[in-house]
Amino acid sequence: MKMYRLLLITVILTTAVSCNPFKSDHPQASLSDENKTTGLTAPSILRYADSVDKMLNQLPKSQSLVYMLGDLSFYVEKYGTTLFVERAYNGAESNSLKKYYFRNDSLMLFKSSQELANEEGTVFKDERVYMRNHTVFKKDSRTAVSASALKSLAFIDVPLTDNVSPDKIYLNDVEALQQALDGVGKFDMIFESISTYPDSRYITLRNKDQNGYAASVLVKERDSFIDSLLNYPMLFKDKKLNFKWEVVDGEAVYVPVSGN
Repeated sequence: MKMYRLLLITVILTTAVSCNPFKSDHPQASLSDENKTTGLTAPSILRYADSVDKMLNQLPKSQSLVYMLGDLSFYVEKYGTTLFVERAYNGAESNSLKKYYFRNDSLMLFKSSQELANEEGTVFKDERVYMRNHTVFKKDSRTAVSASALKSLAFIDVPLTDNVSPDKIYLNDVEALQQALDGVGKFDMIFESISTYPDSRYITLRNKDQNGYAASVLVKERDSFIDSLLNYPMLFKDKKLNFKWEVVDGEAVYVPVSGN
């Protein structure tokens, strides 16, 4: 009889443990079963985005070149398969930070922070667009005349149009960001020149389109590849170069080949 009771207690404890799985720290775990794609809410999406932001250092990261067109310059960062980030600067007129959050290959949230200069001063604006089932179901924003004032304001809902608003426009933007990361299409860069100054050197790249994007890469340290560019620039003229870089303080910086 004692043996039977012991076996019964063991079965009960085993069942209790199996019904209480470990909680994952992965961002996907922040959306529980009650928040499947069809049941997503704005608060649950924001919680998910916050969890992604907290884990950026643990996600694989890739960066594009810093592309320039007139006064506009921008670059793209990608973290795993969950987040695209675009940082853009348009001279003294504006700058913006845009983020696209994905879950299971579905775009869930678009966040934008903009700083716009006009004749009356500078305007700061935050915007959020929430999506589920490939459809926008909520928008909100806030606007202020200073960054500190903006943070103190609550978001206000933005009325949606009567027509169903799909996520296609945002996905098209993401497709362009991926092209910027891959360096293809209008972001396909070829070698133009390497300039030398007393304290710095720059690799200048351009698109084959005469009015297309350009990019420059700061060279802080020489290696055999940079020596080749300096000594025989015409051999590389209009050719696609293969090298590594990293974006530091908004500027692409050449990464020397190890062992040179």
